[in-house]
Amino acid sequence: MGLAGLSRLHRLFAAYKPPVLKWKHLRDTVELQFLKGLSAGKRPASEHRVRFLLGPMEGSEEKELTLTATSVPTLIDHPLVPGPAFTSLKIGMGHRLAAQAPAVLVLGMGRRRRLLTDMYNAHLTKDYTVHGLLGKATDDFCEDGRLVEKTTYVVKNPPANAGYTGSSPGLGKSHMPRSN
Repeated sequence: MGLAGLSRLHRLFAAYKPPVLKWKHLRDTVELQFLKGLSAGKRPASEHRVRFLLGPMEGSEEKELTLTATSVPTLIDHPLVPGPAFTSLKIGMGHRLAAQAPAVLVLGMGRRRRLLTDMYNAHLTKDYTVHGLLGKATDDFCEDGRLVEKTTYVVKNPPANAGYTGSSPGLGKSHMPRSN
């Protein structure tokens, strides 16, 4: 990819985050893969700079010193200097999720990271599917978390006029007294 590819990386893109994978690990993996691609590209030819070197005057037997203009390669871009050409990229995340939540994450790279804030502030609709088990509570609200509380919960034939819309008490009809 190289230097030419770096300017094309100012983008927004989406990546799938499977369950159990933490969002930070996904972001770091994406960054590492982009850095490998950038560093694997062909390096530009090393630049040369003009330096004035102090040395003896040519053709003179006297010990006179003179300045001579010489073209010297810069060592920072030299192919024999080890190490990757790129060591970091700025990658932002659109939102952060728990490790157990699978999702498509929006990532912003370079100058496009600013758009992530605009997207967040736009309050776009999000759909969530919640799976739960009534009667169990864990310390981190995840199914594999440490069990904190366990209760028995059974609803048997609720009265037809009870107004329950779900299987959990407290959901649905309000139990506040009517005002006359």
